[in-house]
Amino acid sequence: MSEFMLKICVVGPCRSGKTLLCRALAEQPILNGEYHPTAAVRIQEFSRALGVDCVKVQLWDCSGSNQYQHYWPVLAKDLDGIVLTLDPQHPETEKELEAFYMNFAQPNALTMKQCLTLAIQVVKEGAYSLGGWQGLQGKLKKLSQAYVTMNPASPASGLQDAFVALDKLLAGCMQQKKDAIERQVMDEQPAPE
Repeated sequence: MSEFMLKICVVGPCRSGKTLLCRALAEQPILNGEYHPTAAVRIQEFSRALGVDCVKVQLWDCSGSNQYQHYWPVLAKDLDGIVLTLDPQHPETEKELEAFYMNFAQPNALTMKQCLTLAIQVVKEGAYSLGGWQGLQGKLKKLSQAYVTMNPASPASGLQDAFVALDKLLAGCMQQKKDAIERQVMDEQPAPE
């Protein structure tokens, strides 16, 4: 079994469920009640088995606030993949997602397999999800997309759906990392005489 480390940045507009997703994936306590915006970045870690490989994932939960925009180049450095989040109740924030894509994915030359758009519907007890999200409509519509409903009081059911989408992303990121390692090994080998 091989073990790989992947750095995944989770980016999107403020209040789009980034921290809820990251804490749930890393099996950290979910903070119910008052909203506490992320200051620059929070890093959560978890491990996941994918086939014969074990993947250690660092989720970089990046603030959606423009006041931290000057940190984006540092946060985006050496990332393996990106999760773009949005609240499906606010599809107009798709333009903001394009800015995150331009600042995180493009500088790292991420392929489409290394990018995931996740619409996170956060619901409270007794509330119902909207459902019926139509997906992205603009420049990013070719990226892999998924819709997840998460309840902060019991995120496990939404977590199953999130892992289905995330596993595809992790597999794509892992394949790119393996390919890069193979290219590096080949570049370091002297040519046969």
